[in-house]
Amino acid sequence: MRVGLKRFLRLLLPGFVPELVERMRPVERLYHGPGWPSQVQSSWNDDSSEEVMRRNWPTVLARIEGVEPLSVLPYRSDQPDLPAHNMLMTFLYVLARAAHRKDNLSVLDWGGALGHFALVARRMLPDIELEYVVKEQAVNCRLAAELNPSVTFVDSDDECFSRTYDVVVSNGALHYVEHWKPLVGRLAAASRSWLLLNAVPIVHRVPSFVVVQRLRSAGFQGEFYSNAINRDEFLDAPTRHGMVLVRELMAWGPVSYKGAPEDPVGAGFLFKRG
Repeated sequence: MRVGLKRFLRLLLPGFVPELVERMRPVERLYHGPGWPSQVQSSWNDDSSEEVMRRNWPTVLARIEGVEPLSVLPYRSDQPDLPAHNMLMTFLYVLARAAHRKDNLSVLDWGGALGHFALVARRMLPDIELEYVVKEQAVNCRLAAELNPSVTFVDSDDECFSRTYDVVVSNGALHYVEHWKPLVGRLAAASRSWLLLNAVPIVHRVPSFVVVQRLRSAGFQGEFYSNAINRDEFLDAPTRHGMVLVRELMAWGPVSYKGAPEDPVGAGFLFKRG
C-alpha cells in the first residue's frame, strides 16, 4: 500500500515536522498579475513536455482501445483523471449531436496535442467518418506525426483557418494564448455550425488575470502562463461573431493559485451558429 509522504511523516515524527515539509514544497500554481509578462517562452516546446507526452502515450492508447473510463490525457495518464473524462465525454456528446442525419464530419481541434480526441471519437463513434485536423505548435506536430499519423496536423493558424469546418473545438488550450479574444473570433468564424470551447479557467467575481504553473511533479520543467478569464468577458467574444450559447459545461472544480483573487473553475461553453 502506498502511503503519502505527509501521512508517513505524521506517523513517525512530531506533528510540526510534516507541516514544515509540506510548506517547503515548491508552489506549482500561483497568481502572476493582472497582465501578461513581457517575455514568455512557450513551455510546451521544451524537451520535458515531449518526454512527458511520449512516456504517457502507450497508456493513452491502451485506455482508448480498452473498456476502462476515458480518463487520461497525453500529459497525465498515471491515474484516473475526472476532468479528462469530463472533457472527452463532452466532446463525444457534441460530435454525436453534430452528426445527426450525417455520415461524416469535418473537425478542427485547435490545440489538440497529439490528436487523442480524434482516436477517442473514432473508437466511440465508429459510424461517423471524420476529417480531423489538429492545429498545434511545430514541435508537437512533429511528435504527433510520429505517434499518431492517422490525424492531420498543421502548425499554422493561417492554414487551419483558411477553410471552415462542421465542428470547431478547443479543449484546455486557448487560455495559454495572451491575446485570446482574436483567437476566439477566428475559431468562431471557422465553424459552419458548432463551436466547443471547453476546459477554460473561468472566474466570476473579478476581472481576468494571469496565472503561472510550474508543474514539476508531473515532469515538466518549464513555466506555463495562462489567463483566468472573466465569464462575462469570455461569453462576449463568440456572440460578437454570430454564435449562440447552447449550454454551459463543467470540466473541473475550483483550482487554487497562490495569491489569486479568485480560484478559477474549468468551464466550457457549447455554441451554435445563430
